[in-house]
Amino acid sequence: AGLRFDMRYMNFRVRACNKAVAGDFSEPVTLETRAFTFRLDASTCHQNLRVEELSVEWDATGGKVQEVKARDKDGKGRTASPANSPAR
Repeated sequence: AGLRFDMRYMNFRVRACNKAVAGDFSEPVTLETRAFTFRLDASTCHQNLRVEELSVEWDATGGKVQEVKARDKDGKGRTASPANSPAR
């Protein structure tokens, strides 16, 4: 607690030691609270999220097209998607 955004706090390095010998030090590492870029991935997000470059929108009907196999009365297979379903 008490850390501030986008600040560097300390540099440190480590090395392994046992009773016989100590190893080499690691490269120095800085402990900091860095800024980051947050992005949503349209290919892996929830099916009801519609993700565009600078916006996200919830689509309760399912923003992504999902193919569902169904059988016609005569037993032949057909492909249905939410875009073509009667519920829309």
